[in-house]
Amino acid sequence: MTQKEENYLTMANVTLQVLNANKPIWATQAAFSKVVAEIDEDVKSIGLAINSAGVKSTGATATKYQTADAAIGAAVKYSGLGQIHALEIGDKILFDALKTSATQLQRLPDQQLIPALEHIYSRIDGLKDVLKPYGLAEKDLELFHEHIAKFKEHKDNPRVVIAERKGFNNAIPTLLMELKTSFFKLDRLIKIWENTNEKFVTDYENARIVIRLGARHRKGGEETEV
Repeated sequence: MTQKEENYLTMANVTLQVLNANKPIWATQAAFSKVVAEIDEDVKSIGLAINSAGVKSTGATATKYQTADAAIGAAVKYSGLGQIHALEIGDKILFDALKTSATQLQRLPDQQLIPALEHIYSRIDGLKDVLKPYGLAEKDLELFHEHIAKFKEHKDNPRVVIAERKGFNNAIPTLLMELKTSFFKLDRLIKIWENTNEKFVTDYENARIVIRLGARHRKGGEETEV
């Protein structure tokens, strides 16, 4: 993680502290609350990526990705059984339709991953009788469906949060892009209170200043960044 990225993450955490301290002011404003939740989720996901602690964590984000990985594993495994069946009966269309990989599924954002998993489940469910000789049991399908349901349950909102599934190097820039987009929205929504709660707006704007920790020896050490 670069110094600039670390500085931005520090700013995000400081801003979240200001927001949480003033929660009674904005909690009932739906659009503002949604963006704050997005920022909070992205910051936590960046933390998971940095510490490589996603699997060991008992937090909601870790649970979310554990269920996603379990569902993806089942999707790939049972699609593979379906492909074996397709090869044996010479059905190329079915073979191609069942072609998938863990990598392909892991790259999908949450709002696309769920329908993809549900489509695969539907395909396999339709083939369950012919796949029994290949080792597919009813309980396997039930568990597959349960993994999908749990992932949907833990998916708080349709964010493209991919820290644990893609790994540290690829995840950080993506998550920071998400974070900057959210702050872009919040910087405009904060104006709702510029005439009714000036102190809240001022505290927020001060927190949003990125301190260039790696450049303290230079003249001036602050910059405003989206």
